[in-house]
Amino acid sequence: MSKIRKKKIKKTNILLGFICILLAVLLGFILVTSYKSEQKESRHLSEIADDQQSGIEDYEAVKERAKELEEISSEEAEDTEDIKSKNTKDTKDTKDTEKTDTADTEDADKTEDTKDKTTAASGIVCWGDDLINGEESNTYSYMTVLQKLLTDNGYNMTVINKTLQGGGTLSMMKMAGVSDETIQSYITKHQQAANGAQLNVTETGIRDLTEEQTTRNDMDCIPVIFMGYYGGWNHDPAELADQQEQILNTFQNKDQFIVVGTRPMDGSVTSEALDQVLSQKWGEHYISLADVTAQPSSTYEAQQAMAEAILQKLQELDYISKN
Repeated sequence: MSKIRKKKIKKTNILLGFICILLAVLLGFILVTSYKSEQKESRHLSEIADDQQSGIEDYEAVKERAKELEEISSEEAEDTEDIKSKNTKDTKDTKDTEKTDTADTEDADKTEDTKDKTTAASGIVCWGDDLINGEESNTYSYMTVLQKLLTDNGYNMTVINKTLQGGGTLSMMKMAGVSDETIQSYITKHQQAANGAQLNVTETGIRDLTEEQTTRNDMDCIPVIFMGYYGGWNHDPAELADQQEQILNTFQNKDQFIVVGTRPMDGSVTSEALDQVLSQKWGEHYISLADVTAQPSSTYEAQQAMAEAILQKLQELDYISKN
């Protein structure tokens, strides 16, 4: 064998030896690393096992504690139920008391509201007929006397005149703004009841009214209704009361009003028959002129008596107050 060939074989053996050493080192490294990983995983699994065991022990302790608390709660529940029953009764009694107090407060508020509404009224307005003709009405009518009585007694209230001299109740409703349909229903009823007989013009006719007469500047006032003397209600006091209500319904405050009643001029209905129906309809708001004076309603004495009766009624109903 030549020297050159021997040198090549020697180099090859050296290279193989070196490779074997490298492989041995690499294998050793892998084995060491694997061993360390297994040790680490073993420790981790051991810790988990310890934690689970501890958790089981804790769970058993918690379960036992819960059972003890449940027994204590059962014993306390009975006492709590008794206390709750007593508290419920006390609460009911308290609510009943509060309800009574609330009702009293609401009643007081309503009374206060009524006083406010009375104070808010801008004046007193008289509807109907003053029963005195011509210039005498400026001095002796109940409206003039009422204004003087109010002023003399310290009441700062203005009396507004919305009377219609010699007019029937149909014309008064028209002046107040009651609908034509409603007024016509009364006229139709009168014609049907007459059965062809001649009717007084106030039972079927409506007076021509000026713009000044139909303009309302009194809807926040306290109305005094004096109507029916000249007819327009078919001699039926119940219908007269209904027509009075039609006018009252045009006012803002429908709770404050006065109605004065006197028998009709033609004597078709007596004072007693009229008062029986109207006093039942209007109650404390009603004034019977027959109870106030024995004088004819067109006399000065009757006008004075009527004004005094209206002032007294305003005071009785607490509609007016002194400033």
